[in-house]
Amino acid sequence: MFPLGHATFGYLLYVPFAWLADYRLPYRLTLASLLVGTQFPDLVDKPLAFVGVLPSGRALGHSVFFAVGLFVALWFVTRRYDCPHLTVPFGFGHVSHVVGDLLLPLVAGQRGDFTFLLYPVLPAPEYPSDGIAPWVRIVRYYSSPELRPELLLVPIALVLFVLVEIRRRRALV
Repeated sequence: MFPLGHATFGYLLYVPFAWLADYRLPYRLTLASLLVGTQFPDLVDKPLAFVGVLPSGRALGHSVFFAVGLFVALWFVTRRYDCPHLTVPFGFGHVSHVVGDLLLPLVAGQRGDFTFLLYPVLPAPEYPSDGIAPWVRIVRYYSSPELRPELLLVPIALVLFVLVEIRRRRALV
């Protein structure tokens, strides 16, 4: 899954959660926190794998151990700066990213290698594309005329965004 797919997937999962849990709907900083969370594992892993610091584009940032440490640190930092409400959307986005990476091979009928979840206890799988610069992979991916399944989520997310915005504005009146 690529950036737009991760963002829409995370958004589509978070909005029903926020509605059902009576939590903050994604707007302004909450939306920004969610979107950064949906990209964070790749922002950590892809560049570090490209320069050879990490063994794979799915290693540290995708690891359960890293996620737990990150969430604890984030919780303390956001409490310190009086914005703990940003921890949940960020964490939700981060987890949705990893879930998206897990689901994609399964939906495609492939057997995935999920050892990256327990990195560094288990070795991270290596991918052929790890040697290609992340920005080059993104440009190639989105410039391809081939329809990507994750792009089908975009119109659904846009409709949901409009519905959330309508609800938010009605609440202000």
